[in-house]
Amino acid sequence: MTGPPLDDGGVLVSGDEIVAVGDATLLRRDADREQHIDGVLLPGLVNAHTHVELADAAALAQPGPQHHWQVAVDGLTSAWDQNRWQHSARRGVLHALRWGTTCIGDVVHRGPGVPAASRAGLAGDSWVRIADVDVREQDAVLAALRHTLALPAPGRRLGVCVESTTRVGTGTLQALARLSRQLGAPLHAHAAIDQAEVRAIWHGDGPLADQAARAGAQYEWAGQGTGFGPVRYLAECGMVGPGNSIAHGVWVDDVEARLLTTGRTALVACPRSDERLQAGAPPLERYARAGVAMALGTESLAAVTDQDPLAEAAAWVDVARGQGIALWPGAGGPVELEQQAVRLVTCDGAAAMGWSASSGVLAPGRRADLVGVDVATTAATAYRDLITDGVGRQVLTVLAGVRRSRRPSGDSPWPELDDQDDPGADDG
Repeated sequence: MTGPPLDDGGVLVSGDEIVAVGDATLLRRDADREQHIDGVLLPGLVNAHTHVELADAAALAQPGPQHHWQVAVDGLTSAWDQNRWQHSARRGVLHALRWGTTCIGDVVHRGPGVPAASRAGLAGDSWVRIADVDVREQDAVLAALRHTLALPAPGRRLGVCVESTTRVGTGTLQALARLSRQLGAPLHAHAAIDQAEVRAIWHGDGPLADQAARAGAQYEWAGQGTGFGPVRYLAECGMVGPGNSIAHGVWVDDVEARLLTTGRTALVACPRSDERLQAGAPPLERYARAGVAMALGTESLAAVTDQDPLAEAAAWVDVARGQGIALWPGAGGPVELEQQAVRLVTCDGAAAMGWSASSGVLAPGRRADLVGVDVATTAATAYRDLITDGVGRQVLTVLAGVRRSRRPSGDSPWPELDDQDDPGADDG
């Protein structure tokens, strides 16, 4: 991703590190063994928003309003014991590896997602989910969170995720922002997802305000509103700042887009789940004009049917074209949408999320994280072919120089996941 695609290119790996990138014929002379891909070899893919612990909630990936879907997710998982959460997290990590993902931003509901991702060697962030907290529980939750963020998470950075702007109090958001700054922990928030959320935060009423009232929550915004949208609300609470990010961002105005840019806060677009959950589509032209740093995320298997970042990239291209966008403003000038979509799940996505030191490019000295995609292509058409024909055709994932998944071709089905499969094991 630091230069144009190469015909007959190769990556030479020693241990867990990339030694050289270039012509495969030349690199082959220094290799003890070879793995060949008829297609495209890329940096390991970046999935900037997922929930690996929700893999076993895949039956809920059905079309319907987002706020109804969230109630269903909470209802299903409330009956899970710790073993079920561990099982689901392990399967979620295995799904990620099969789709060529080597770096994830993961929302942690109960805890097992952190060791599962660490054991597999996945780079990125694990964000501790905060939901249903008002002034009465705030101090206890913050104390527990401070303890949790100090726990070991090898290879990963721990942070905080706000489940929804409507599921915490204003004072809690402000306290979370202060704690994050004290600890240097990244903040991530689901925000501006649908009109129900906008109505609740802006006016203090609607279905989400009614849900809060039925739950007995004492949220400052309920009943009176704030007079502005969810992203500005987060900014007013101190949660828009360097290194932070929001997911979805469907209902954002020009002022809010500029707030993200000036606050150096990334936007993680999730176009497939937004469509499935009837939220709408992110205003990509608005984000492009404002220069918002962007990445892509799949959401969870409870929301979409796979964890394929390339599928999310293809959906992003469709949304952009549907909004009349022909080219995307890149640092070196306008680029074709397919090229930008691939960048969003590699180098640009990693940079937006603060992960560019570990992920997103193939270069000497970098960790050997790679994905192979079985697709007929040439160097001149690689980006277009990846988006139009490469979705779902990942055949090889290498993480830190270790092969973590492999199948003969993009047409070969993956074997069924076994309950005993180990996300940290070489598949041989």
